[in-house]
Amino acid sequence: MTKSDDARAPTLGSVSEQRPAPQPPARPSAGIPAGRIFGVPLVVSPLWIVLVVIGTLAAPDVIRKYVSVGTGASYLVTLVLILLLYAAVLAHEASHVVVARAFGLRVRRVVLQLLGASTELLDEAQTPGREFLVAAVGPLTSVFLAGVAAAIGAHLADHSVGWLIASWMATTNGLVAAFNLLPGMPLDGGRLLRALLWHVTGDRMRGLLVAGWVGRVIAGLTALAAIVDPRFGTGDGSWAAFYLLVVAGFIWLNASLSIAQARVGAVIPGLSLSQLVRPALTVEAQLPLAEAVRRARAIGARALVVVDGRDRWAGIVSEAAVQAMPVDRQPWVSVSDLARPVEAGLVLSPGLTGADLMTAVQETPATEYLVAGSDGALQGVLARTDLIAALRAAGVR
Repeated sequence: MTKSDDARAPTLGSVSEQRPAPQPPARPSAGIPAGRIFGVPLVVSPLWIVLVVIGTLAAPDVIRKYVSVGTGASYLVTLVLILLLYAAVLAHEASHVVVARAFGLRVRRVVLQLLGASTELLDEAQTPGREFLVAAVGPLTSVFLAGVAAAIGAHLADHSVGWLIASWMATTNGLVAAFNLLPGMPLDGGRLLRALLWHVTGDRMRGLLVAGWVGRVIAGLTALAAIVDPRFGTGDGSWAAFYLLVVAGFIWLNASLSIAQARVGAVIPGLSLSQLVRPALTVEAQLPLAEAVRRARAIGARALVVVDGRDRWAGIVSEAAVQAMPVDRQPWVSVSDLARPVEAGLVLSPGLTGADLMTAVQETPATEYLVAGSDGALQGVLARTDLIAALRAAGVR
């Protein structure tokens, strides 16, 4: 799979995956750093380690049904099978990384997790064709690995350890490819469907919306399959059903995120900062809050900006902080006590629109931003709540 993190970008998936976003701030790795793949950080989820241990301890009885090995050797063979599977999954993800970077897309990291792995992208593909290729290379890599394993297995003695490993790799890589080609988000097939619809309609977000809804259908069918026929030839219905339900939940959650991204993405181009600016009152740092509020109400201002002795912006007073301050205490509190210092990223140009506006507020999270022209004149304040209200008014939930 592959992922991206913003309203403009999504994920690719194997029971591997992909998510897109503007340029979010760096976030702590949700896992254990485990080196790099073609220069991209690899992070391992602690739950993956738990799964490897449980799988190694639980599967030896199944192994001995196919090959004649002792108990100790069966544990070793089981561990080798699990590690080879995840090595194949990482090869799937590495192919996403290589093609994405060849197109100039930035890759945040690859995460090895409970259900497989995910490649997290920071950028959207520039064209439907590039989107298609970034998504398609993962399943093609899995098909290639399945073919190589099948060819090797055909020359090995039946029920030998080598034959078991080759058969396992052929089967699991084939299943990974087939599953990821299902045409719903967040799977690779969902990205392929999105790219095709984008190419046909010229609307990137319409393709994402449709692929998101198809992903929900796939999640529902997966959950239904777990309930109706949980065994799937495994002999252990409870574990198979549990795994399928977890997969269904994963697909549903990420498909729903894709639907939300599509709705936001359809609205974003119509956003204009100039239409969202609140009139602001500039006040001295030591002015009592009660007096500042009175002055603001008198002129219809809906925001307070603190200035220093040289009339330079020094801080923005949070609306939430004002509302949280009891009225009887406001005469004894100065506005500077509630102000957030003005820092890089908190001053926006009034000409910002669409994706540029969303990127600006995501790069520097805050509740209020100063809006000033190129001449340095203060035009007002953008409240994040007003931006959210604009999205909701356009039908985004």
